[in-house]
Amino acid sequence: MKSVDRGPHDRPRISVVMANFEAGAKIVPALRSVLAQSMADLDVIVSDDASRDNSVALVREMMAADPRIRLVAGAANRGPAHCRNQALDIARGEWVAVVDSDDIIHPERFERLLAAAAAHGADIVADDLLLFHEDGSPPSLMLGEAANASFTVSPKDWVLAGMDGSPALGYLKPMIRADRLKQLRYDQSLRIGEDYDFVLRLLMAEANMLVVPEPFYLYRRHSASISHRLSVPDMRAMLERQDALAAENSSLSPELSAAFAKRRSMLKTGLAYEKLVVSIKARQPAEALSILARDPSHLGRLWTSFAEGRTRRGEQQVALKRPETITLGGQGTPDVEHVVPDYVPAHLVDWSAPGSRLVWRDLAAHANGRCIAVDDAGRYAAGFIPEAILVRPELLRRAS
Repeated sequence: MKSVDRGPHDRPRISVVMANFEAGAKIVPALRSVLAQSMADLDVIVSDDASRDNSVALVREMMAADPRIRLVAGAANRGPAHCRNQALDIARGEWVAVVDSDDIIHPERFERLLAAAAAHGADIVADDLLLFHEDGSPPSLMLGEAANASFTVSPKDWVLAGMDGSPALGYLKPMIRADRLKQLRYDQSLRIGEDYDFVLRLLMAEANMLVVPEPFYLYRRHSASISHRLSVPDMRAMLERQDALAAENSSLSPELSAAFAKRRSMLKTGLAYEKLVVSIKARQPAEALSILARDPSHLGRLWTSFAEGRTRRGEQQVALKRPETITLGGQGTPDVEHVVPDYVPAHLVDWSAPGSRLVWRDLAAHANGRCIAVDDAGRYAAGFIPEAILVRPELLRRAS
């Protein structure tokens, strides 16, 4: 454990907010990745949503070994927004970082996001998500392959994201300057889209947001995360929240007002589609036909949903690769299987320059494998491999 010299009234640099609902053993690598950060001055708050599995017991075991972890245990299941609000109420850090209880972060994530925020004067900073799949599917990047430089995000950009051909930014896991939050909290009426609404309200309050293209956040895709679908109450709550936010801000710019209108139309279409799905499952043909008559384009959405479901069921049959041992090292390193970009310390990174995103994406395919990192470049690269097992080169030679 990394010790931190901090007085009783000193603020930690970062408070990590981790909402948990029955993450099971996945919460262990999630917490380990947070505690292993190169910047140790952390306050880690696990806010549990009345889990019935062993995840809380696992958290308590880790608390005994590391006093930076605190647990807030909920008596009833009230959703992720409530969990995060409970954590925010006791967070003491200069920055607040959201990390989910089944995901993993790169060992230098916080250090590098802080450096990027300082370089650009950002109040909110987020990175790309490296999606890794437990079923053996190839890893991918949330922002796509073309997003190769840092960019700022305006309220209009945030609202239109995912609708105008751009990536859906609402999935990103931001780090936020605590002084910007003040009394702002998540809307607890939302069980889906609460992150989107929370960040949008910050942006509308003139917070500056930066997104860096490096995928320091490793987002786990598993059966529970891909099987969840929106419900009629979810869609209705998002639509009502959109209308309430517009009513609270009557002097929206024409551009933002147009973006709001476009998103409202999308939400209304989504709500109608979810009602159609419910009517089909409930064997209510008259209701289903009525919805289809009003918007025949739902037929295309039904087919897409059916095709995606078949694809997911097929992917579950993918044979997982056996973990392997790979060697990682920088340019010019002899006898290295995977040559990776040379290591650049956080304070020297040019955040406007293209990164090595595709290299990191491809390395993530070696999840759970043994890694021999022969230098700093190799150790940095290993951080993009989910649950990598680092093996010291001299120990491997001794064993052989």
